[in-house]
Amino acid sequence: MGNPQLALESPFAMATDEPLHQLEELARAAEAHARLEHGVMLDAGALDGILGAEAAKGDSRRRETLAASYGAWLGELVRKRWGAQWVGLSEPAAPRLRVGGLLVSPIDAVRRRLQDPAAPALQALLDRLEKWIQEQKAGPPSSDAWDRLSEDPRFVGGDDLPRDTAAAREALDEWIRKEGIQGKTLLCLGAGGGRHGPLHALAGADVTVVDFSEKQLDRDRTVAAARGLKLQTVRASMDDLRILKDASFDLVLQPVSSCYVADVRRVYAEVARVLRRGGLYVAQHKQPASLQGTSEPSAGGYVLVRPSVDGSRLPPLPGSVVREAGTAEFVHSLDALLGGLCRAGFVIEDVVEPPRADAWAPAGSAGHRAWFLPPYLKIKARRA
Repeated sequence: MGNPQLALESPFAMATDEPLHQLEELARAAEAHARLEHGVMLDAGALDGILGAEAAKGDSRRRETLAASYGAWLGELVRKRWGAQWVGLSEPAAPRLRVGGLLVSPIDAVRRRLQDPAAPALQALLDRLEKWIQEQKAGPPSSDAWDRLSEDPRFVGGDDLPRDTAAAREALDEWIRKEGIQGKTLLCLGAGGGRHGPLHALAGADVTVVDFSEKQLDRDRTVAAARGLKLQTVRASMDDLRILKDASFDLVLQPVSSCYVADVRRVYAEVARVLRRGGLYVAQHKQPASLQGTSEPSAGGYVLVRPSVDGSRLPPLPGSVVREAGTAEFVHSLDALLGGLCRAGFVIEDVVEPPRADAWAPAGSAGHRAWFLPPYLKIKARRA
């Protein structure tokens, strides 16, 4: 690969100790080929014309090397323009680029263009990518929606707090109960609303509640004051806990909330920082497929209508049985939810799907939908 022009004489393969370097070499080979054989400086505007001219030659023997070289060049363009990352370099298929959570294969896109003149123009694909990136840009998180939901009984509690410590411990999540919380420091993350914080404080934990909504935290303070409980409340985003000290908690409990931030990796990194080694992290998430599916049944089931793109922002869906009106929600892949935990320094001890299905429930109800698309995923993880 020392001479970039030679790239077009060798089959493409990523079986190398330096795959990223090979991609860069292939991209330079494409630039040299465009200059020497087509007399143009390679740019996005010239690419489709070059590929059209090559396709017209009908030389199938060179198709793979052309796809590899020009695909690598296109991938490098995307990487530099949008901060994409090459992935899948050791897979038995062309490598992909990850742009946010979106995966694209520039090599396959070039190959399709060489094989079929009716395949999408590469400039059109770049335009679509730019549009998607702009659509995904979210402003700073807003607490307004959760302030409004502070009156919704689905997201607040306290009125049904157990009568005493023994009853409170019986009401805990089984993983938390088995771990034991008496005298331990517990972070209730994204858990304002007067339910989780007061319950665990009554059960004997030293509780800190973090939430982005001041009104949700007001619920915790009100319930705690009424029952004579001590707990701390902190207004912060779950992916930015700089106000909390390193290794300051024995346990972290996070009810469903990670779907309201675009990058769950930042949440995991913050939890890993504030949790002591050996500490327990119990988190519940919305299932990716559930967020991708329709609310209303079709042909007896439910249809996936959103792509599996980690961190992609979901459009508003009024009347949904699994979405919260007015909130910004994001899909997170199983790779991010499970693999991301491992990469953040956790060991996964158990994973369950809380039972929410009801085969006798009417079509379109939450129970009926859960029969097809389990809505939640609960994870028990240990800080390594």
